[in-house]
This record gives sequence, structure tokens and C-alpha cells, in this order.
Amino acid sequence: MRRRKLTELIFDNYCLETEEMKERCQETVFEYYYDRNNMQLEEALDEIASDITRLESTEQYERCLLLKDILERFE
Repeated sequence: MRRRKLTELIFDNYCLETEEMKERCQETVFEYYYDRNNMQLEEALDEIASDITRLESTEQYERCLLLKDILERFE
């Protein structure tokens, strides 16, 4: 329950945050994907890209923006 609330706070308010706070959100979310993928960078980035596709299909554009910003940091 706590994780879901945190996730909602990070994603739902992302568009309204300052640049500094957006960077912190990106770092937090990236660390989640990175840890989840056993610290394998390529696998984490692939999962993020996959989630963007899934989120676009369900029209969760605020969440897509955060994930796209993370991917752009690695381009």
C-alpha cells in the first residue's frame, strides 16, 4: 500500500515539479528499475521502454513522461 501511494505521488505530480525535483524523481524511479533488474543497465532500460509502450496504450501519459525523461538521460 505504501509503495502504491509513493508511486502515485511521484508520477502524478511529476509534470508540476521543479527541474530539481524532476531529477530526483527520475533517480528514484531509475533506481527501482535498476535494482529490479539485478543492476543490469540494458535490462533496466529495456523494461522502462516496454513500460512506456504499455502506459501509452492505457493513456497514462504523465507516467510516460517521467520514463521518457529517464531514457533521454542515457542517450
